[in-house]
Amino acid sequence: MNLFDLSGTDTIETIAFPTEKEGLAPFIRRRQPLLLEGVREKLPFTRDWNYEYFRSALSTIRIQRQSEDGIYHYLGFERIPMMDFDQIMNTTHNGYALEPLKGQGVSEDLPSDVGVSLPAFVPDSGFRVSNLYIGPGQNKSLLHYDETHSLLMMLEGRKRFILFSPDQSDYMYPYSPFSLRALLENRVVDSRIDCQRPDLKSFPKLNRARGVVGWLEEGQALFIPAGTWHYIEAEGRNVSVNYFWLQNSLKDWLNQPLLNFWIKRRAIDVLDRLRKVKHKLSAA
Repeated sequence: MNLFDLSGTDTIETIAFPTEKEGLAPFIRRRQPLLLEGVREKLPFTRDWNYEYFRSALSTIRIQRQSEDGIYHYLGFERIPMMDFDQIMNTTHNGYALEPLKGQGVSEDLPSDVGVSLPAFVPDSGFRVSNLYIGPGQNKSLLHYDETHSLLMMLEGRKRFILFSPDQSDYMYPYSPFSLRALLENRVVDSRIDCQRPDLKSFPKLNRARGVVGWLEEGQALFIPAGTWHYIEAEGRNVSVNYFWLQNSLKDWLNQPLLNFWIKRRAIDVLDRLRKVKHKLSAA
């Protein structure tokens, strides 16, 4: 079996891409994932965005390599010439691009004409980053959640997804906030489950999980509320752009999995301070 075998009877709702400020407000309050139709029509700057566009527009790109398990873990990155990445895309396939386009971590190499605007429902105050993702195909994520809301727009190719609501967190087997190794490896939002070969003997509560399965097609966007567990894999060559923004209430932070996230982040902050103290003492 694989993780998609845990699909339940619920289906994901599809709506037109909202153009008003409060367009997602009811769904955010309910923590309800959605498919949005009409990305290219409502966000005109995406109309020409596909692999060929970015291959011509970017001189360099930030990529990560596959780990031994075949998964991209978003831990180590390197910047390479775009022509080298193009060769990877056409030969070894051992590379997945993640290039910030707006917000945190934008490179000085990014051309000014590759501009990203925020949808009306993404607040400026809560916005964190918009990333470009390019994969050669068969690229897979970990089972994880984000502390922010996420909007993933499909610009070329398609991706299959399964989503588990925050109230199923106990079935997802997150790393413990008291695991020093997990904290050192920054396993803040990840599950311990192998999505390709879920081990129900080692993780028996997983058998009670019921997810929502669907396909994200070109021209659509997938809204993933904060705290929603998700696993995504691409079919063939794929290009997507997302937005992350923070918009959680105190009630959200007091429930799992965001409470777990808050504890882990505080623990990592403490470890970082200890590292700095140790470095200063060593230097002295």
